[in-house]
Amino acid sequence: MDLLKKLREDHDLSDLLCDVCDVEILSEFKKPQDEGGHLTYNIAGKTFAKARSGSEYILLEDGSIGYWGSEGKCGRIADSLNDFFELMINCPYWLDYVCEEEYQDREALSEFAKEIFKEHVDDAQDDEFDLCEAQQELADSLGIEIKADVAEILMCFYHCAKRNPRFIQTYTENDGSMHSGTGSLFDR
Repeated sequence: MDLLKKLREDHDLSDLLCDVCDVEILSEFKKPQDEGGHLTYNIAGKTFAKARSGSEYILLEDGSIGYWGSEGKCGRIADSLNDFFELMINCPYWLDYVCEEEYQDREALSEFAKEIFKEHVDDAQDDEFDLCEAQQELADSLGIEIKADVAEILMCFYHCAKRNPRFIQTYTENDGSMHSGTGSLFDR
């Protein structure tokens, strides 16, 4: 919780996290999105951050981090807040790294991650934003190491996303019918 507290107290640092990772830290915990009472989750938690899209990051009761996407995706993404921030800072726009085929071979995953990151660096340069410099400033401020090869971080993310119990959402329609997700961002 120390990193979360630090980000809540340092608004410039929190703004930098939002610029680099599209993660906006909330000033306090809130109830996860429930779509007007239609949406429930199998594991209780508290929302601590959100993305510009409206997606939410939820601290689950077991200390792991869940993700509820505004497009209906839901799943566990990190085993702890520290793992969450390590993933976010080392793999900005982490959703672009969700491609299960790439996780079957560590070397291929490493190359895939480098390509994705290079695309983000190039896109940021087009907007006159130095992603690498901002990422390093953020990492230094939070005491997180930037890894040259993020394959290990991504494998932790992958295993967390696949482990049981999965973080599952259930949407209940007005007629009482229910639709549940798979609880993993890697499942189609």
